[in-house]
Amino acid sequence: MPMKLNVAYPHNGTVKQFEVSDDTLRRVHLLDYRLGNEVDGKIFGDEFEGYIFRLRGGSDKDGFPMVPGVLASSRVSLLVKRGAIGFNTFRGYQGERRRKNVRGCVLANDIALINVTISKVGAKPIEGVTDTTVPRRLGPKRASKIRKLFNLSREDDVRKYVVRRRVTKAGKKDRLKGPKVQRLITPAIKARRAAKAKVTIKKVQKAAEERRAYLKQIAAERRSRRQRYHAKKHNAKVVQQNAEMAAANKK
Repeated sequence: MPMKLNVAYPHNGTVKQFEVSDDTLRRVHLLDYRLGNEVDGKIFGDEFEGYIFRLRGGSDKDGFPMVPGVLASSRVSLLVKRGAIGFNTFRGYQGERRRKNVRGCVLANDIALINVTISKVGAKPIEGVTDTTVPRRLGPKRASKIRKLFNLSREDDVRKYVVRRRVTKAGKKDRLKGPKVQRLITPAIKARRAAKAKVTIKKVQKAAEERRAYLKQIAAERRSRRQRYHAKKHNAKVVQQNAEMAAANKK
């Protein structure tokens, strides 16, 4: 069964799938390669001569994905966390782990698909990959990422640099559509944050005043209790002295 090769060139934003024949694979010892390695593109065909590919991922003939860091050339059963390769995030609970079958990162003859990226371009262009450019359809929408993309300062208005795309519908006028900038600090947001901070400060001040008033009340009650106790003790002592004096006078 021929192997499929997905060749991606991030510089141009292009991806194309090729088929690698069994005759080509027989000339290569696949066990010498693992994910993350940079390999000569000629091992996948003469049309890739001069290219350097980086192995990114793949799957075997049954569709089990290859996992980087698992040094095995066969299928293994691992306890993986939610969101890892082989365990979709939406299928589990937070903190959950499940035992899944995945492929090791070492290539073997039963690998059906390999994903590679071009690290070095050869002399002969690859049709549909290095000879064409696919423009970026969607741009960043977060304010910090827009500043990073266009090298903007804090004083520049990022809303003027949003990447917009043209939307065409039958019977309607063409229009430009762009994302709403996220995490953009505007005067309204500053005013809202200031108002929220004022409310919080007032709550803290009110709580402190109530606590001081409560402590004063507790202290006053303690003083009053102490005074009553001493007055009662003094009165009892006076009564006892008067009784003793009365008894002495009778004698």
